[in-house]
Amino acid sequence: MTGGGTSPFSVIRIHDRVSYMVSLNFDNGKTAQQWRSVDCKHETAQLLYKDLLNEQGLTKARFYGNSYLRYAPAQDDKQMTAEDIRTVCQLPIKDARWEKLSATDKFGMTDLVDVNSIQRIGDILSVRMGYDIADIIWEPPYDAPLELKIEHYLYNCKTHQGDAVALMNVDGEGRVTDSLMTADIVRRKSDFAIDEQKAQRFDKLCQLPAGKTFTALGHFVPAAHKKPSTVLGPSMPELSNNNPQWLEKVPLSPAIERQAQSLIKPWAMPRFKQIRYTEVSALGKINVQLDAQSDGYIRKLEDYDLWKVQRLTLGNQLQLKFTMSISYGSTVLNTLQTDLRFPLSKGQRYQAEWQTIDSDKKVTAANLRCEVTGEGDAQRIAPEFSGKYLLVECHSTNEGQQDSSSKLAWLQEFNLFVPVAQQLGDKPESLVKLEKVKVIR
Repeated sequence: MTGGGTSPFSVIRIHDRVSYMVSLNFDNGKTAQQWRSVDCKHETAQLLYKDLLNEQGLTKARFYGNSYLRYAPAQDDKQMTAEDIRTVCQLPIKDARWEKLSATDKFGMTDLVDVNSIQRIGDILSVRMGYDIADIIWEPPYDAPLELKIEHYLYNCKTHQGDAVALMNVDGEGRVTDSLMTADIVRRKSDFAIDEQKAQRFDKLCQLPAGKTFTALGHFVPAAHKKPSTVLGPSMPELSNNNPQWLEKVPLSPAIERQAQSLIKPWAMPRFKQIRYTEVSALGKINVQLDAQSDGYIRKLEDYDLWKVQRLTLGNQLQLKFTMSISYGSTVLNTLQTDLRFPLSKGQRYQAEWQTIDSDKKVTAANLRCEVTGEGDAQRIAPEFSGKYLLVECHSTNEGQQDSSSKLAWLQEFNLFVPVAQQLGDKPESLVKLEKVKVIR
């Protein structure tokens, strides 16, 4: 991998912090853009996010650290040396100094210009406009927090034409949390066309005598410690620590609620508070957290590193609700027909047919056929478990997906299904091991 240089339009200094974007060229011909940030006061460096580009130079995927398509806080940059940090901090970049161009509007936005960015080279004016936001807001598609929007323009003072060449969202610490650069902004340049008001402002800046500082409605200092917006909060679920609030927003129908409750009570109420484990199989590792709810449902968080999945389940088998950390929608059980009955017993067979409906009103059908085929000591699955288990072998079909088979252990002491083996389509069966098991009763 080689560095392909730093875009001059990306370099911005806000107080003691310098943020900038570096182009990366990989040995396989792929390219990326890595945003970095240096705190010159504390002499530390951070990685902000990385955009992977397609052949046209457009962003095809974004990673905030290991978080895919979703904002995550900056990570320490361990590759930057003290000398690298000093080099960045000594770059001849002026701290942004904001001059107010308008009163704050009813939405809490104030139009600004960075007087230290105003440069005229021949007929070309280079300037950064800013838009201060009174609250912390979160912007799609990555749910990236921002308190200040910055737009960098190049404007021809003779032809009165120009374009935006960089857009950046900045948080309260001066870090860039989202941006449009290079091919991405060219593709969307019509969205940022210079309107009459901007053109008038740029024409005024074009006439600014050399060496004179531009003034308008006075120097503006953004407020510190802004409050989160109650209107423009995150749009995608924040599932850390298995937060229940997101799935609570999508209620089950009264009929499904009654049906599910009749299956759980009294024989399948979970007998634990929380269980955590890492599922290890040929498909990889998944960190799982199971939280028992007072209504008898089990809330399940699956952490795939790049994203998280949350499910509300009956016994950790039948799924009642579903959402993902990189999705704006959710899926809810719409219909259910089943002869499942608890307590389970050896030789018992049961089936379930259901339909789910998602936020776009798309309906998907699925079914499940299971047989209780054996039993054993739960400690054989994990030493942290106790009591007996029943082995349940299942086959499922899900519209639009491969058929799958699974072997589950019904832990009688916990009233919980855990995976033992799984098989996708005609691929070989893969055993599932549970590691790092922690039980809170």
